[in-house]
Amino acid sequence: MTKPEIIYASRRKALVKSLDAKAFIAYNYEHSDRATLRYLTGFTGEGTLLLVGDDGVLLTDSRYTEQAKREVGELHVHECRDWMAKDAAAEIGARGLDRVAFAARRVTYSWYDALRKLGEFALVDVPDPTNDLRALKSPEEIVALRRAAKIADEALRELVPELRVGMGEAEIALRLEWLMRGAGSEGVGFETNVSCGENTALNHYNPAMGGRALHQGDLLLFDFGACVDGYRSDITRTLCVGRAPKQAVEIYSLVLKANEAAIAAVAAGKTGIEVDAVARAVIAEAGYGDRFGHGLGHGIGLEVHERPSLSTQSKDTLAAGMVTTIEPGIYIPGFGGVRVEDDVVVTASGCDVITAFPKERLIEVGT
Repeated sequence: MTKPEIIYASRRKALVKSLDAKAFIAYNYEHSDRATLRYLTGFTGEGTLLLVGDDGVLLTDSRYTEQAKREVGELHVHECRDWMAKDAAAEIGARGLDRVAFAARRVTYSWYDALRKLGEFALVDVPDPTNDLRALKSPEEIVALRRAAKIADEALRELVPELRVGMGEAEIALRLEWLMRGAGSEGVGFETNVSCGENTALNHYNPAMGGRALHQGDLLLFDFGACVDGYRSDITRTLCVGRAPKQAVEIYSLVLKANEAAIAAVAAGKTGIEVDAVARAVIAEAGYGDRFGHGLGHGIGLEVHERPSLSTQSKDTLAAGMVTTIEPGIYIPGFGGVRVEDDVVVTASGCDVITAFPKERLIEVGT
């Protein structure tokens, strides 16, 4: 396996080479851009990264100095107090830089305004260059994503026999998260969504806010993921509490058909629009086109939403090594929603599905 410091150095070199500037600056403050710093250095704390050609420096304060030295290998670490502005500007000035690129989608205007007033240099905005680089996953990254998917799969398998009428959404979510942490997840991939009944029609539901308990005949939706070495899985499975109503079975079968058709359509060279259209057509032809409002899928990695996008608005073309979700759904207010989501690794001729929890039928639980 390639040594981590070599991986990070090659990533930094590729980033600077892609820019119309000799230098790049990024910061992570209260999780504002932890993905960029972790991808380029391995650092998981707060600080500012300044890259100049093959050289670079990580600015951080005393809370993170020892942690940074452990995580970033040979990269120079500078302990300071005002690493977001004054000390960052001083490092830029000391290197005589006249242009420094930054990711416009990752910073605040207040940061930009403060930094530009502190030196005789131009700040060059680019949309999100590390997100572009991260779209293609290395073999090591795919290993981490596979592990994250497996942990999520196995946690749900272990949870299902415990489900009973009367259990609360938040209680179930906590148990699911506990199972993932116990299996080696360093945290949740994103905020866990466990919803039942009419709440399953809400795409991004917070079980702690609803307080709904399981009833017979409820749809029960799990949208969750594990996290391994910073890499996140994202799986959705829809079950039913007790005997499934006829409408739930019909909708589930349709969503599953759309999921499987889209997976079969994934391959290098296909556009995000093309793959999205395959699933959307299945649902629209059955008369539920207006009940599938979101995109078909998105890339996953150090963040739960990365490139590529699979949607009607996508500008991406799939390439071997990309990892994306496939998640069609139908949502009926007052009744509930069904979503079936898998994570897939794009290959030259198709894709490899890395989520494995059963989906062949609407599973009935709690009986």
